[in-house]
Amino acid sequence: MLKTLSTTLLFLLATALPLMAQEEWQNIYEEWLEEADEETTTTQQELLFDELSHLHANPLNINTATADELSRLPFLNPSHIRAIRHYIQRNGALLSTGELLLIDSIDYHTRRLLRHFVHTAPLPAKEADSKRLTWKNLLHYGKHEAITRFNIPLYQKAGYRHYPEEVLAQYPNRRYLGEPFYHNVRYHYRFDDKLSAGLVVEKDAGEALFKGGFNGYDYISFHLMLTNIGRLKTLVVGDYRLHFGQGLVLNTGFNLGKTATLNSIGWGARGIKRHLSTSEQTAFRGAAATLNLGSGVEATAFVSHRREDANFDKNLLITSLKTDGLHRTPLEYSKRGNIRNTLYGGNLAIHHRGFHGGLTAVHNFFNRPLHPGEQLYKRYYPRGRQFTTVGIDYMYLHHRLQVAGETAIDQGGALATINKAQLRLGDRQTLTLVQRYYAHHYTALYARSFSENSSVRNESGIYVGFDTPLSSHWQLSTYIDFCHFPWLKYLVSNASYAGEGMVRLVHTANDRHRTTLRYRLKLKERDNTRLTPRQPALRTQHRLLLQHDYTPASQLKLSTLFNATRLQFAGDTHHGFMLTQRLTWQPAARPLAVHANLSYFHTDNYDTRISTYERGLLHTFSFPSYYGHGLHASATCQWEISTQFTALFHLSHTHYYDRTTIGTGTELIGQPHREDIGFQLRWRM
Repeated sequence: MLKTLSTTLLFLLATALPLMAQEEWQNIYEEWLEEADEETTTTQQELLFDELSHLHANPLNINTATADELSRLPFLNPSHIRAIRHYIQRNGALLSTGELLLIDSIDYHTRRLLRHFVHTAPLPAKEADSKRLTWKNLLHYGKHEAITRFNIPLYQKAGYRHYPEEVLAQYPNRRYLGEPFYHNVRYHYRFDDKLSAGLVVEKDAGEALFKGGFNGYDYISFHLMLTNIGRLKTLVVGDYRLHFGQGLVLNTGFNLGKTATLNSIGWGARGIKRHLSTSEQTAFRGAAATLNLGSGVEATAFVSHRREDANFDKNLLITSLKTDGLHRTPLEYSKRGNIRNTLYGGNLAIHHRGFHGGLTAVHNFFNRPLHPGEQLYKRYYPRGRQFTTVGIDYMYLHHRLQVAGETAIDQGGALATINKAQLRLGDRQTLTLVQRYYAHHYTALYARSFSENSSVRNESGIYVGFDTPLSSHWQLSTYIDFCHFPWLKYLVSNASYAGEGMVRLVHTANDRHRTTLRYRLKLKERDNTRLTPRQPALRTQHRLLLQHDYTPASQLKLSTLFNATRLQFAGDTHHGFMLTQRLTWQPAARPLAVHANLSYFHTDNYDTRISTYERGLLHTFSFPSYYGHGLHASATCQWEISTQFTALFHLSHTHYYDRTTIGTGTELIGQPHREDIGFQLRWRM
């Protein structure tokens, strides 16, 4: 009955109402994630989504925002920021975001995004007294936001079944320690651009909250950050993230890939960032500060000491770091915080007109040695207790040219370097070049940069991208990337190559109709296990997206998507497709919004799975993959109860036609369908 009711409800929502797209910035975000396959970590995607969600909920006044504030928008490069500030200084405050059309150096993609994260207001005559950092102002003018979220499954997984005591005595990890629901609470306080304080607590499904001797949440994160107070640019105590240069030495934030680089992504904010996320393994814990020394010189120092989860071998050596943050079974809980990691370092940066230079150094050590195993492809994985990395980065901006790069060296002398250049060939044409070389034995545990792999190691390559309008209604974007892996990789027992190309055509007929056609070809070598000995063979993957967005009225939007994939490897060919319909309905007279999604998918196997972004609750990232044969539907209702309270409700249903169960082990669901509900309440003042 429940399955029938939920399916019927979603079907009615999808057919009775005009179907619409999600907010445009989330559509563009989905384009970035389209290239996110098994090489891209979910953590990076979650961090980016959380950051964009926060910036969208707290838009900047573009007329008063400083260069540092604008640099928080990851899609703005320094050339964009300089052009915006120069335009305002020359012409006065922007009257609307439509005036961005008059700034030639801001391309179509950037302009589309920017209007979702900024607003326009007149320039103030002088600094208001309300912005002074006093106890009275903190109490009267500070902004509060608190969000609580519950997710409840309407099915039972094997990990929650009842087992006899004698069975659990022999197999204690068959049953989860806690309750099946997920819960978190997020509180954030901010005062102007000077003070930020936050607290996040989280309980994953299966983790114990107040049961069997457990008292409280499994994950607790907090921070207190001061910014722009005299010569103190930033000071943070608690949990924080760091990003310097191009990320070859240190980047615990997000890093976008090839499609985003094409649209001038990747030049954004550097330095210290607050951590207000449920991502448990991406933050340092301690203190960090940046001082403005004058004459364009800034100095940053940081220190961190935290416990982490790890897997051990029989000699109690660390074989790998456990990064999922899950502590649901006795075995998982035994790994909770079982190692200690201490890190310290600094950065010295110089800014002079259009030039930037920086020096970054970091040293970290564990209380136990890393020993990832003896497999040949792991020979150059990080080993030992102590790791030191030093890097030099640069950036130069010109009216039509911007270049940036970084070169780093580790304690063993291994080298990594990346260099970028972006040239404006015309008012709306850009050519992007990226060269990188990461030695196969380069070691930087917290590096994250432009790469085909998930780590900055064992890769060299060249990327060329081009973006241009074909006419007032057509936009063409394309890139080609070729890379070489000099050492073995997982599932590849020899040196190998990879190549990738993408072409995207966007047709904007008018304000109501927009069509996108995107094709991506990816070539990669992988071992053919049918041969003895194993030999690398070419794995070819084609991906196609056709999307049409229709906006019949300001309250209604429609988006229809068709995804298709084809995989060829070792003489076999596999296919898959997904047809998706999305909607958003938000009447102007009522504080209500409804978002719905209906997808039908059919793929040959897991390798032809199709991933798609799904709109859900606030600050909630969902980019699930579907394979096999089935139907997925979801709906989210957002209700503005008052100016202070917002309630959200989410319902999802997935039904498979090619299987009788879902999942394996403790995650096994003994039926071919699953239903989940989620609830969220937000308070803002």
